[in-house]
Amino acid sequence: MNKNPLISIIIPCYNVERYVEKCIRSIMRQSYNNIEIIAVDDGSPDNSPQILDKLANEDCRIKVVHKQNTGVSAARNSGLDVATGEYVVFVDGDDYLASDYVDYMLQLAYRNDSDFVMSENCYTKDNEPQTSEDKIQIMSPSEATALLISPKVIVGCWNKMFKREFIHKFALSFSTTLFYGEGLTFITKASQLAESVTVGKRKVYYYRRNNEASATSKFNIQKYYNGEKALDNIHKGLVVKDVNVELMMALHKSMFCLGALSQAYAHNLQKEYQSDCKHWRAIIKQNLRTLCISNQVSLYRKVLLIVGYLFPGLISKMDMWRRTKIASKSVN
Repeated sequence: MNKNPLISIIIPCYNVERYVEKCIRSIMRQSYNNIEIIAVDDGSPDNSPQILDKLANEDCRIKVVHKQNTGVSAARNSGLDVATGEYVVFVDGDDYLASDYVDYMLQLAYRNDSDFVMSENCYTKDNEPQTSEDKIQIMSPSEATALLISPKVIVGCWNKMFKREFIHKFALSFSTTLFYGEGLTFITKASQLAESVTVGKRKVYYYRRNNEASATSKFNIQKYYNGEKALDNIHKGLVVKDVNVELMMALHKSMFCLGALSQAYAHNLQKEYQSDCKHWRAIIKQNLRTLCISNQVSLYRKVLLIVGYLFPGLISKMDMWRRTKIASKSVN
């Protein structure tokens, strides 16, 4: 194996002027130096484009792609089009990396010459300690897919690394028809197509969650139906057939519907979207027995789904408290 491969790090940037310099400087300071940083300005109306150009003048490893706004999926695809590295990493513009991120991901890749590697954990809270033990596993496609769909891993294409040759071989790209669930669609396709997936536990990615408390943001019914469409497409397109994958699909969709139900109540729109709320409750009810008798589902989530189905207004209030608490403790 090439022990000094070029790593392409792709950052889609839209309205991230408050965060993007910290993000890119964390990448510039990686302990592993053979990298190219591809910052894709997705027609951002704030000062993000100027910040990207300034940083590119400081470091020749930075490439800036300026394009019209077409969404995060198209931005990531544009990054893939110009990437030349042996491996590809995706980073969100409002997050940042530990200095050993690339080094650690490469160590995982070298374990089994894996096409796809990831860590289960990331930093989400301020002053959060490192994982006490780094248990590294080589997972089958079905095991990795079940893990990615499960609540154990925060959904996203970040905190992972892919062989670019693998992406090209299977023509993997981000769906531009989805604006919610596009990351999960990409990574579950990759996990099913990879011969194996190497999974570690060390925290090397800082995931910002300040926006979790956005209680005043407008309720967007299309976002929830887009997300549901993404989950249905993933389910229909499953290549691996496994009871754990099916179980995690049922859990993920039920938790997603509970979130939609909670947000409708949080915005006092349960009457306006009465049929939609009925639809989401029906999905939860459909999966409830299977999830409640499974030892793969935590007691916490079983209780959450039961109470959420019976008393969505109560769960909505608890959810808003949870979001505020998460935001107050988020990494900065």
